[in-house]
Amino acid sequence: MQDTKTMLQKYVDVALDWSVSKSKISFFILSSSPDKNNTDLVKDVVKERLWEYYNNDFLYIQDFSKELKQKYNINAHNIKVEQKTDNETYKVLLNNYNYKDIGTREINTRLQHSSAWSSKILFIENIERMWISAINAFLKTCEEPLPNRVIIATTANKSQILDTVISRAIVINAVKNTQNNLNIDLELSDDLNLAIKILASNDNIYKKHQMLIAINKKWLINKFIDELIAYYVSKNNFNYSEKRLNIKKMSISNVNMDNLLFYALLD
Repeated sequence: MQDTKTMLQKYVDVALDWSVSKSKISFFILSSSPDKNNTDLVKDVVKERLWEYYNNDFLYIQDFSKELKQKYNINAHNIKVEQKTDNETYKVLLNNYNYKDIGTREINTRLQHSSAWSSKILFIENIERMWISAINAFLKTCEEPLPNRVIIATTANKSQILDTVISRAIVINAVKNTQNNLNIDLELSDDLNLAIKILASNDNIYKKHQMLIAINKKWLINKFIDELIAYYVSKNNFNYSEKRLNIKKMSISNVNMDNLLFYALLD
């Protein structure tokens, strides 16, 4: 399994290069434990791709939940928080931070504006703290992105994110490097390695289908799909990414999962 930054770099490169993939996969959620902050990692990846256009084409929605709670006793994070430091009309928060409330409509408008170079990247910090009304208004933007637009979000508590959001994103599960060994979900890792071997084998389709049903019974199917997509992207194989992502979208609707896995994953 490749490290978190390398996987995010590959995903962003694929999303921005439509000559490689027309799949419109451009919404990524970087999931990690509460003690790990991936903001700097995301910024580094974005700077490497936007270069001198970083200040113009990077829209950073910063999470000021703690500061807002301290000053205004607001116990929620809305999508309407963006850091600014160079405009007197912005509200003063704490520790010399300034901020401006901007709504989902304004964010969508900014994404629609022409970029200074060729791409725009939106970063939402701690997406699990967004108000439900804001994230619901934002779903269409995530599902039908404009060309050369990428949305990256971080979360420290994936279980608090709506299923409708998770189903539209590729989730990158951040890993820790412990004594130069990546510490990942061993149960999922075993399932993934076995599944890749079985799916690529000459085994009959019934055996492959039963293997996927067994994974689904463990409530791991969405995570498994994310890891399966990550595996193929790491091998520079982008042909089936969109189809696999569509399985996640369909899985939250009223469909028979056994049939869905048969027709969507085995084809």
